[in-house]
Formats: sequence, C-alpha cells, structure tokens
Amino acid sequence: MKITLKFGLLIIFIHFQIPLDGQCTFNDIKLEQIEQKTVRKYVERQIEEGKHQFHEIQPSWTKGDDLSLYNKNEMTVFLNANLQDVWQIYLSTNPSKLWSNRIISNGLMLQKSPAKIFYSDDSSAYTNTGQVYFLNLKLLSGFYNIPVVFEIITIDTLEKIIEFSYVKGNQSLGVQHLKFISDDDNSTKIIHTSYFKSDSNFRDKWLYPFFHKKITKGFHENIRRLLISETR
Repeated sequence: MKITLKFGLLIIFIHFQIPLDGQCTFNDIKLEQIEQKTVRKYVERQIEEGKHQFHEIQPSWTKGDDLSLYNKNEMTVFLNANLQDVWQIYLSTNPSKLWSNRIISNGLMLQKSPAKIFYSDDSSAYTNTGQVYFLNLKLLSGFYNIPVVFEIITIDTLEKIIEFSYVKGNQSLGVQHLKFISDDDNSTKIIHTSYFKSDSNFRDKWLYPFFHKKITKGFHENIRRLLISETR
C-alpha cells in the first residue's frame, strides 16, 4: 500500500510538476503587483501555454551559438570610478533602478534556482545568473508598449563580463555582452555589444538600433548617477 501511494505521488509530480520543495511557480506570481499591463499579459500567456516552473523559460542564445548569424551593435561607455567599484555596483544595485528611464521600466524579476519572485518595489533584488527580467518598452510616448524579456546567463568575475540573452518567444533574439575594462586607476571602460535578430528586417535595421541606443545609454547613465551620489 505504501509503495502504491509513493508511486502515485511520483506520477502526480511528473505530470503536474508540483513543487514539493516549496519553490515558487508561475501560479504564485501576483499579477496585481505588476504595474505594466504588457508584462502582466506576458506572464498570463506563459501560464496559458502550460509553463509552470521558472526554468521552462529558456534563453534564445547559449555559448557556442554562431554570432555571425546575428546583427551587431556596439557602444563604449566610460565611468569615472575604478573597475572594482563599477563592477560591484552593477551587480549589487536593484535591477529596477538600473532598468528605469523614460522609455523602459522593470515590472518583474524571476529567479530560476532557487525559484523566487521579485517585484519592482523589492529592495532586496540584485543581479545574478539565472534571473529573468520582464521589462516594458514604451514607444511613441506610451501609445505603444511591448514586453522585453531576457535572462542573465553569464557573470564572469575574473574576466569581468556580464551577458544576458533575450528569451525564446521574445520579439528580438540574441545576446548582449558587457565587458568591463580598467582604463586607469579611476576610470572604467565598458564595451556593450548587442547581437540580435528578429523576423523583421525593418525592425532589425531601423527600430532595434535606435531604441537599443536609448535604452543602453539610460541603463549606464543610471549607474553613473549612483556612482556620483556615493562619492558625495
């Protein structure tokens, strides 16, 4: 009888993916705590498609994939602080502060392992691998909004590299690569390279480069302001 009961529980776990370890699932996300309508709809769509566990969201690019198949955009940023300080502030700052400007905002962050949920007002959030960010991109002064979802796939503390990949199902696919380099004792150079592609040549040629530049510039400017405030 005990064997039969254990077997039955195992079957239930396999078919319905019940989180016996108490970890969060998509059904635990409180949609009312997500400000952006586009992000709420994106999460609802994941549930409708049958996603249950956070690890079912997959990056569209993994190491070893041929980058020559993607379009390329590159930006170089200089910050007046030493490499270690810059590196630490990128990793420790609440992502909602990093991804916040006139055209983009953070609505939700999911951590894959252990599975956790962070909303935009959660001050305990920081940057780590296996985190999935759900952002809202505001176009035409908010007349048109689209969700942008990516996963942090690399944090290399030795080479000072951060990589995040757009997830499968996103409008754009690919990876963004941030390389941190010491320029001198009190200056850091960041080479921010984006490899991207979509099903629209118009989007890849005209829309993506334009908005990517705005988003990337705002992202690094937020760090610049934080560095300035810390030195006062």
